Amino acid sequence: MSNAAPHDISDGAPRLIVVSPHLDDAVLGCTGLLARCPGSIVCTVFAGEPAAPMHTQWDEASGFADAHEAVRARKREDERALALCGATPLWLDFLDGQYGATPDVEDVARTLAEQFARFGAYLPVCPFGLWHSDHQLVGAACRLLLQTGRLTRYIAYEDAIYRAMPGVLDAGFRRLEAERLGVSPMSAQAFGRYPARRLAAIKRRAVGAYPSQVRAFGPFPPDVERPERYWRVERRSNSGEREP
Repeated sequence: MSNAAPHDISDGAPRLIVVSPHLDDAVLGCTGLLARCPGSIVCTVFAGEPAAPMHTQWDEASGFADAHEAVRARKREDERALALCGATPLWLDFLDGQYGATPDVEDVARTLAEQFARFGAYLPVCPFGLWHSDHQLVGAACRLLLQTGRLTRYIAYEDAIYRAMPGVLDAGFRRLEAERLGVSPMSAQAFGRYPARRLAAIKRRAVGAYPSQVRAFGPFPPDVERPERYWRVERRSNSGEREP
C-alpha cells in the first residue's frame, strides 16, 4: 500500500477518493471529475504484486516478461497518468484476478472503508462494477458499504469499455434496484465548468500514459472517448425513501 497522506481541504472544488479496480480504470472512466477536483486520491484495489514472477497472456500482450515487471511498470504509468489529472495514487495490495487470487468481498469492503475513513473529508467515488470479474467484485464491495451503513452515498462512474457491451450497463442498474439502492444522474459540472477541449486533451494525454495497456488493447476501444457519465448512488431507508 502506498503512503499517500491526506491533503488539506481548501476553498473551491471538493477532493475525491476515487476507487479504481485496476491501474487505469479511474482515468478511463472519470477523468472529468479528477480534472475538476485537483488534489484527489485514486485508490486502486488490484495493485498487488504476486509472490512469484508469474506469466500471463495479458502481461505478455502488454510487453512484459513477468508479473513483477508488469506491476512495477504499470505503477509508474499510473503515477504519470494521475499526475496529469492532478491526482495522487494509493495502491492496495489485492492481486489482479489474472494472478489467480480472488479476495473476499467483505475483505475488499473493509479495506476500502478504512481508506474512506482515512480521507474522511474526501467524497467517495466508485465504479459501477461492470462485466469484468475484478470490476464486479469492487462494485459489490462498494455497494456492501452502503447496505451495511458504512457509507450513505457515493458517486458512481461507468466502467469504460465494459459499459459499451450490450446489456451490461442495464444489468448494472437492475442490480442497484434489486439491492434497494437509489440512483440518479449527476453532472460533472456540479464541481465546476471545465473547457471541453482542455478536458479532452488531458484525458488523451493521461490515457496515453498507459502505453502498456495501449499496446495490449491495440489501441483502447472507442468507448474510452465517449462522454463520461456519473450517478449518485445512495442507501434507501426501509420505507424506500433516501436516507438523510
